[in-house]
Amino acid sequence: MIFSRKITGRATTARSGFSLMELMIAIAVLGLILAVAGPALMRQYRSAQKKTAMTSIKLLKSTIEMFELDVGKLPEKLRDLVKRPSPGGYYNSEEISNWQDGGYLKTKKVPVDPWKNKFRYRLIPDGRRYELYSYGPNGKGSPKSEWIRTK
Repeated sequence: MIFSRKITGRATTARSGFSLMELMIAIAVLGLILAVAGPALMRQYRSAQKKTAMTSIKLLKSTIEMFELDVGKLPEKLRDLVKRPSPGGYYNSEEISNWQDGGYLKTKKVPVDPWKNKFRYRLIPDGRRYELYSYGPNGKGSPKSEWIRTK
């Protein structure tokens, strides 16, 4: 037996999709979520970048110490950690002969900070100390208080 139903009056239609009002409410809710969560996410991202820069500086410092143990003096430039310097000038041939084959870093380039800027390395005139830092998120020209260093 087949049952049938007779619809009287108005025609019924299936509704598909969202109304303009529903879309506007959904967009407003997403905007509110982004307005609340966005700044917190950006703070976390900036904090992670600074921590990455500090970790890279610590790695470079330990690499500089290995170079100093092998060669007998601090590198003149950070590039000396990845490419054998030539004797004459700052290094003599005996010092360079102790340079570690393959370099002191696993990469063929000196790493850059999270903002794609070169790390700053400067020998102090006494030849036994150096400065190593990143200018930070604002790059060159940022005040010293924004520079990223390790202790």
